[in-house]
Amino acid sequence: MTAPASYGSSALKGVWRALDALCASVAPEVGHQFAFQVIFLRCWPTPFGAGLARLFGPAEPALSSVWTRLGLDRSVGPGVTGGAQVRRLHREADHALAALIAEVERLEETSGLFDACLDRYSSRFGTGGDYYTPRSLARLMAGLAAPRAGDRVLDPACGSGRLLIAAEQWARKQGHGTGVLSLHGRDIRPEARRAAAMNLMLHGLHHDLGEGAVDSLRTTPVNLLADTVLVNPPLNAKDWQGGELIEDLPWSLGTPPKGNANFAWVQHALNRLSSEGRAVVLLPDSATRSLNTAETHIRRRLVESDLLAGVVALPARLFPHTRTGTTLWLFSKDKRASDRWGRRSRVGETLFVDGRQLGARTRGLARRLTDENIDLICSLFTSWRGISSDEDCNEPRDVSWCRSVRQDDIARRGYDLGPGSYVQTPFAALGPAGADRQHRFAKDALYEHFDHTARISQRLRHVLGTEDGSW
Repeated sequence: MTAPASYGSSALKGVWRALDALCASVAPEVGHQFAFQVIFLRCWPTPFGAGLARLFGPAEPALSSVWTRLGLDRSVGPGVTGGAQVRRLHREADHALAALIAEVERLEETSGLFDACLDRYSSRFGTGGDYYTPRSLARLMAGLAAPRAGDRVLDPACGSGRLLIAAEQWARKQGHGTGVLSLHGRDIRPEARRAAAMNLMLHGLHHDLGEGAVDSLRTTPVNLLADTVLVNPPLNAKDWQGGELIEDLPWSLGTPPKGNANFAWVQHALNRLSSEGRAVVLLPDSATRSLNTAETHIRRRLVESDLLAGVVALPARLFPHTRTGTTLWLFSKDKRASDRWGRRSRVGETLFVDGRQLGARTRGLARRLTDENIDLICSLFTSWRGISSDEDCNEPRDVSWCRSVRQDDIARRGYDLGPGSYVQTPFAALGPAGADRQHRFAKDALYEHFDHTARISQRLRHVLGTEDGSW
């Protein structure tokens, strides 16, 4: 496939107008699921997709008929209105679906259309954990993990499958190892699993998404230990476990708090890693310095067990539906010099990168990571590990906003894992736009401090009313 088109492309205006009309008649999630289905059939190499708009009768039954005839209900999942409780669209919605089908068929170029629709849904309707990982973030996470050809890759909250696709693209581009990646994904939402199946198939990738939607914190792939785990889980999920779950799972680093799943996902990722495996997990910035006793204990155990390889602070507003600051955490089961890790042992060290000053503005205050940002951050880690081509580079050079830190230094800071606690970012080095970036960065940091203060206040009020100090 060629580079994905932006969902703001003028060539797609007709498609988006038709999709908006459909979403006025059905829920936005349902409308976009129909759009994914139509776009997939248009892009999939089959004669049925191209002629879908010329079929007679209501649009939804025609769409479902083609879906079933191609066997996609078995390989992808049932259509939007398929399954045990079949329901048909009312007339107005069906007419809107027919118009959407006609607009998609009218397009001369469909490369990147599926990706553009994923981005549009996340930008307009994403909430909580119901959004799809941005392509730039998926590429960065894959680059930090640096999977090799032949690796087993797992995403236990796979969404649209973008992290799995990015892992395959990274491994293919680097050319390390032999064979193809073994891609495994799971997701709790049937809609996300269906989108992932379509996306992976459009990229020509073999995959294992399980037999249906599952909660990865309760159900794990049997006998699967991955070389690479990539996961963008729901941030700060509060309703993540039943009464029996905490006792049933192996929390080797400490039991996560009942009201927050962040460190449950961290331990799940580590539990699924092979003896030399690596994981990259997206977490909220609050996880780096939470005052919760259980989370502080887990952070300490991560450092003392030498599982934490790096933490990257990301720019604010990467996700249009939340102001929550985010960080990427890189874990490794073995940081000794080796073929899989790199030429330089980093036992007892963690690389902190403060990338909050990076990113380019898109719509409004939203920001995105540029290709240059991604390449720079990945090069810092490949140099630090000794897998870059520069034999003499023992430390990342000419970058003051990253630092390799020993365990005792982290311990002295109370196991605060925020990169900003270990490095300083000189805005003068950011180029002509430095002053503007400094202003925006300061404002974002202020919002972050407001949120952090509110969380501390809330937790103190709560802990004063409890005996165990959990919240």
